Amino acid sequence: MKRPISMLALVAGITLLGGQAVPAQEPGERSVRTVATFDNVEGVPGVPEGIVTDGAGGLYVTLFALDQVWHLDPATGEKELVAEMPGGGVRGDLIGIDRDPRDGTLIAAFKKSEGVDIFDPAHPDCRDTSDTTTGLYRLDPATAEVTPFVTRGMGVPMCFPDDPAIDADGNVYVSDLTLGLIWKFDPEGRGSVWADDPLLGWTDQTGTWNPTAGAPLGHIGVNGIALAPDGQTLFAGTGGGPGGPTGSGLLVRIPINEDGSAGPADLFAAGLGANDGLEVGPDGTVYFADTFNSDVWAYSADGTRRLLVASVNEFGDPLDNATSLVLLDDCLYNTQLGFFKLQQGLVDETLRSIVEICNFGDPTTDGDYTPPPVLTQLPDQPRPPSARPTPPLVSFTGPPSPTTTTTTAAAAS
Repeated sequence: MKRPISMLALVAGITLLGGQAVPAQEPGERSVRTVATFDNVEGVPGVPEGIVTDGAGGLYVTLFALDQVWHLDPATGEKELVAEMPGGGVRGDLIGIDRDPRDGTLIAAFKKSEGVDIFDPAHPDCRDTSDTTTGLYRLDPATAEVTPFVTRGMGVPMCFPDDPAIDADGNVYVSDLTLGLIWKFDPEGRGSVWADDPLLGWTDQTGTWNPTAGAPLGHIGVNGIALAPDGQTLFAGTGGGPGGPTGSGLLVRIPINEDGSAGPADLFAAGLGANDGLEVGPDGTVYFADTFNSDVWAYSADGTRRLLVASVNEFGDPLDNATSLVLLDDCLYNTQLGFFKLQQGLVDETLRSIVEICNFGDPTTDGDYTPPPVLTQLPDQPRPPSARPTPPLVSFTGPPSPTTTTTTAAAAS
């Protein structure tokens, strides 16, 4: 769940944890520690959003408001600036990121933040004809070269691209937070809306307030997405339920048909707060970041058992609106966006950190039984028609328009 930095009131506060790592527990016990903290720059919060492995034991992290991609060594905490995205002086919100397994390049989602109000159910920014930069961008981390992959300027009416997921063939799935749907593009950038099930959308009950932080969730739908290891299922987390700490978050499962199209979605799990990060392990365990409550849950592959693996309230873990997740060497790494603090203008109180969670157990053997939710949900009106772009969504099946490549030199931290 996101809010553009242009809407934030930036005020001073106190820094929590300061950037010092939290000591790990003894081997064999659940271990949670802060491995890295990012700095605010001239009042702009250095809050991390997206995270993905580099394929060689390291991590790439996006900084939401600074529009930067960093490389992080989780063993040492050493970090290095890779590039600004999109670059060229374009500013906005840099959100989710994934790595193309074919060549190691990165795809990141970018949203023009000017004029955005996720608390307006009409989402007028979805019909902003001046917005040509919102979309997906490809980064070659070896050269720091950034190129547009799919953008509104190419004729694709994405509104709030949030979390990309790339399959073994280089196809790119990406959630659209405000339209409440999932797009799919081939490696050349050709594609269209892939899934538009009502379970991915939001209802007119979604815009509710967090009673603890005094911060609204906004009218948002599907957020985090993740592919199963076999490439036959896509999981999606939403903030589109009827609001609140145990209702706004839904975990949706979508089978991928043999022809690559989306099968009928069903509700894999419910009873959670709003989602802002998903990961699926090699054994099929599904990890769900509940940003509303700053919890991280693990679900068994069949969905019958769940295990709380990290929590600010239950365990006192250093979580700050738990956001994106990635699994590396049997440990989870979780970004801390500090969304509610940003809404309240408490920029200096955000943790701005990457948290490592290890030895958290297996939901199949250690988790609690979870009754299955209702498998289908077909509200008459998943979201007001005014939230749709005008004209209605179109398929984009032609090659991308010629674009200018932006390059940004890498710099050391």
